[in-house]
Amino acid sequence: MTRTDGDQWDIVSSVGFTALMVSSFRALETTRTEPLIRDEYARAFVEASGEPRLTEALAAGTPESEWDTATVYLVNHLAVRTKYFDEFFAAATGSGIQQVVILAAGLDSRVYRLPWPDGTVVYELDQPKVLEFKDHVLREEHAVPLAERREVAVDLRDDWIAALRTAGFDATKPTAWLAEGLLAYLPGPPRTRCSRTSPRTPHPAASLPPNGAGGKRPLVNGRTP
Repeated sequence: MTRTDGDQWDIVSSVGFTALMVSSFRALETTRTEPLIRDEYARAFVEASGEPRLTEALAAGTPESEWDTATVYLVNHLAVRTKYFDEFFAAATGSGIQQVVILAAGLDSRVYRLPWPDGTVVYELDQPKVLEFKDHVLREEHAVPLAERREVAVDLRDDWIAALRTAGFDATKPTAWLAEGLLAYLPGPPRTRCSRTSPRTPHPAASLPPNGAGGKRPLVNGRTP
């Protein structure tokens, strides 16, 4: 992937395409007999994108028993990662946290598929074109958010903290943060800023090593990423 300073993207180009690929793997996981997660919007995102490789792969409907090794690995990886952070949010909100920030939210549909306690506010940050695409698809699907969702259209290489506060973020409140699959795409200073943003609450991107807590891969229902 070729990157330049200040580059921008939509859902089918550059970094945006990675969100679409992740969505395609969540769509495949959802088709399994015993899926770790169910993302009923993932397929709609891929189909609406018109991206030929991913839409054709889903349309083919290849049975799980015929998936190649790479597909099995990637679907498992994304399913376990998604489930892990689903449970992180369940624990965080179960402890009373009502403010959630998802950095580089992409096509994350947690606001629509997880059971959030009353009063929860979820901030989703990403590039404007990515959020526009996401909103369009969710409207077409008549999706209803299960928590208050606030979009923050911003480049995370810029002053996203100011944009977050403008959207209503309260820095004095305990917050659950997520930077899932993000940090590798940020240059040094913005990456450091993301990982050190909130000393008040655990930041999963900073507290979870690449292979899981303590250097071990998380095990979920017998599967590891």
